[in-house]
Amino acid sequence: MVSQTPQQKNNSREDFGVSDLKSEIAERIRSVIRDSGGNAVVAEKSGVPLRTVGNYTTATTEPKIVSLSKIAQTCGVSLDWIATGQGPKNVTEPTDILDADVLEVSYKIAEEMFGNQGFTPEYKAKILMIIYEKGLEEKKKC
Repeated sequence: MVSQTPQQKNNSREDFGVSDLKSEIAERIRSVIRDSGGNAVVAEKSGVPLRTVGNYTTATTEPKIVSLSKIAQTCGVSLDWIATGQGPKNVTEPTDILDADVLEVSYKIAEEMFGNQGFTPEYKAKILMIIYEKGLEEKKKC
């Protein structure tokens, strides 16, 4: 039997901060899952087993990157943020959010121009997007 030195015994009891990191990751996972409807909802939508999701939220097991990626995508958050707490939390940056005022004006213009002419919804949507993009350009100029 090989005996350990006092230093080796001390090192074997230390986790060098790994448990703190696991707890921080688990807290971020809990937060996004709670905001996305809970463990069962996220498990169903992501395809990650419910038990696995539960283990991740309690820091019982360390998340696997594939499962963590599915959870992040399902919850609409950055994988980098869940893993590190760094960078933007949400995948959708504010610049990607529709401007409600421009959208409303664009819709009114599209309806006035093409409302009763029998165009398909797909065609109307394309026209609306063109008008909306032009409206955003004009708004940026102001």
